[in-house]
Amino acid sequence: MWPWLARILAPSAESAGDRKNLRVWFVVYLAWLLLLAGISRSAIGRAEAGSDGHLGLWLLALGVFYLSLCCLFFPLPTAWMVFLLASNDVGLVDSVPVRVLVVASTCALATAMANLNEYHILTFLLRYGPVGRVRQTHVYDIAARWFNVSPFWTITAFSFIPIPVDVVRVLAVAARYNRFRFASAYFVGRLFRYGLFAWSSAALNLSPVQIAAIQAVFVLLAGLKVAHGAWKRRRAARAVLEKSSG
Repeated sequence: MWPWLARILAPSAESAGDRKNLRVWFVVYLAWLLLLAGISRSAIGRAEAGSDGHLGLWLLALGVFYLSLCCLFFPLPTAWMVFLLASNDVGLVDSVPVRVLVVASTCALATAMANLNEYHILTFLLRYGPVGRVRQTHVYDIAARWFNVSPFWTITAFSFIPIPVDVVRVLAVAARYNRFRFASAYFVGRLFRYGLFAWSSAALNLSPVQIAAIQAVFVLLAGLKVAHGAWKRRRAARAVLEKSSG
């Protein structure tokens, strides 16, 4: 049993050249979350003491903490948080243009941190056994050649478009795309995406109830898309099986 387990957990040949220090990143990421938690705790304490402006800081720190967790391994909805922070009901900043800029940039930074953490988790998984051998498949070779044509703008485009499953993230990690360019591309794409969300929330004067309804629609559409894709794959597999048996 142990030799079999060792073969599975041993670094794959394609991943052996990866020399990224993952421990340093995970320490940085944990420090980032602790910093946000500290800011949130301090701000709510000052807000309860009657200090002006600290309630908004508490909400912003809490929102950035939440978005910093949202990734492939924690697929939590993100749009509602951006809508809420930018809403007139919360009133984070009186000036709408400044509020949109603050919300879009801080939320984009949070998502970039979440995606960067996901990058390092996937890097760790790709170092080992069956997961790492995905780089040896013909499908991966084709996808990698397509991705390498314009990786930065491909990632940026996919980060702007709201899609339920972002395979480009996995492909970028498997292709060992530079992690800082990876995070930068996600920051740029989400900056424009969250800017659009934030402006819509303020301009349309969305209430928390309306924001919850919009997020519910997003989740429903994403669920339908995933279910439709699964149904198509099952139908194709059934057709192949019937053809082979016939």
